[in-house]
Amino acid sequence: MVLNSSTNDGLSTPINTGGTTDKAIGFTLPTGSDYNLDSITLRLQNYSTTAGDVARLRIYEDVNKTSTNPNGATLQSLLFNNPSSSSNTINDFIFTPTSTFTLKADTRYWLRVSATSGNYNWLGNNPPTTPTGIAVVESYQVSSNNGSSYSSSTNLNILDIQATPIPFDFDPSFGVAVLGGGWLLRKHLKKKQSTKV
Repeated sequence: MVLNSSTNDGLSTPINTGGTTDKAIGFTLPTGSDYNLDSITLRLQNYSTTAGDVARLRIYEDVNKTSTNPNGATLQSLLFNNPSSSSNTINDFIFTPTSTFTLKADTRYWLRVSATSGNYNWLGNNPPTTPTGIAVVESYQVSSNNGSSYSSSTNLNILDIQATPIPFDFDPSFGVAVLGGGWLLRKHLKKKQSTKV
């Protein structure tokens, strides 16, 4: 689990094709393992694909970890499968990547949520609760001009980012070198012991 929020649905952010259009969350992964992104779950209200609501999720990457919003990071060529809905009721909606995407260790990412059609609400907690997980949340940012500029937001929207650690890639040549070095060390010690006798 990269990030996960508790849920009380006390606040919401309108996401639409005009007005408050974009909301973003920045998070930084720790050093160590890379992760393959599995899914992103958002808690939404008034999200009905049969009524024409189309959510858009985008990922931005910042290897230098200096960005304060998505505009300071690089947009990644990643698309998501959008869940369908025929109701406006509050629910958890799971978005899955259409291709393998790696979240790199010691790297900052921005998840940007917007709408290409219609409108819906992205639920938040009241009192605000910071998501927890292996990543550190940098901030929530909101834009009312289609992402041209952002300002800090205290509405910490509910999400769940799931990812799978990528196993350490064992290098056989390194292993042979270590084994060979151990064999030479044992041979040297054995020779020293026989010389003492």
